[in-house]
Amino acid sequence: MKYSNRFVNTLDKPSNLGSYLAGLWEGDGHLWVGTTTKSPSGKKYTPHFAITFSEVDYPLVVVLQNLIAGSIRHKVENNACVLTITSIAGLIKVIGLINGHLRTPKIEKFNSMINWINNKRGLGIPLQTVDLSLIESNAWLAGFIESDGSFDIRVSQTSTGSIKNRVSARLRVEQRKFDPVTNASYFYIMNAIATSLGTSLSISIHNNGLEYYNISASSAKSRANIVKYFTKYPLFSSKRLNYLDWYTCHNMIVNNTHTSPEGRELCLSLKSGMNSKRTYFNWDHLDSLKSY
Repeated sequence: MKYSNRFVNTLDKPSNLGSYLAGLWEGDGHLWVGTTTKSPSGKKYTPHFAITFSEVDYPLVVVLQNLIAGSIRHKVENNACVLTITSIAGLIKVIGLINGHLRTPKIEKFNSMINWINNKRGLGIPLQTVDLSLIESNAWLAGFIESDGSFDIRVSQTSTGSIKNRVSARLRVEQRKFDPVTNASYFYIMNAIATSLGTSLSISIHNNGLEYYNISASSAKSRANIVKYFTKYPLFSSKRLNYLDWYTCHNMIVNNTHTSPEGRELCLSLKSGMNSKRTYFNWDHLDSLKSY
C-alpha cells in the first residue's frame, strides 16, 4: 500500500493536539516504563510511549510522527502500525502536550513516566490529576473515538426478506470496565461520555465472559450532540469518512427522506462502503491538522 508524503510539513503545536493525543493514547495506547536503567547488555532503557493504529491510517500516523517525533513499526500480522516514542526529548514533548488532558485510569501509568523523566533528568514536571472538564470542551473524545468508537448505519429488514421501513444512524463506544493494571473503574469516564451524547451506559459481555461498558447513541438528541461535537472537533483517521457517511444518513433522517425507496437505497449503499468494507480513502482532510 502506497501513500503520499505531501503531509510532512505541519505546525509545531496546533491548539487542540494535546487533548486529541490524550484521547488517542487512552483509547489504544500503551506505555512501558522499566524498573532498571540498563539492559544486561548495557543498553540504556527509556520509557516507550506508543499508540497503535489500523494500517489504513498510516497517512495520519506519518503526520503525527512529524508533529511529535518517534518511529513507526508495521505489524503486518495484525494489520496495524505503531507510533513509538523513546527519546527523552520526544517523551518530554509528549508530556508537554498531553499532561492535564488525561481522563481515564491510564493516568497512573502516564504519571510514572513523568516521575521517571523527573528522576533521571532532575526536572520538576508536575503530575496532573484527571481532567474533569466537560467532555465537549476539548478534542479528547475525538481521539478516544478514533480508537474505541465506530459509526454505523442500520437498515432494518424482516427475517423473511420483506422491508421494514426503518433506518438508523448510530455511534458506538466500548471500553473495558476495569483497568488491567490498576483495576480502577472506567465507569466515571464512560458515563460522562454517555451523558454528553444524551444516552445511557450499558454493559456488554464477550471475549470469554469479560464485561465492557457500552454506549450506543442513535436518538435524535444523541445525533444532534454528535454532529455538534464533531463539527468543532473533527476526526482525522479513516473513521472521519465513516462519520461523513453516517452524517449523510443522519441528515436524511432529519429531513424524513430516509424511508423512501430512493433514500433507503442510498442508506444501503452508504452502509456497504463503511468500516471494514471501505475501499475508498481520501486524506485531504489531514491538511487541517495544520490549524487544529
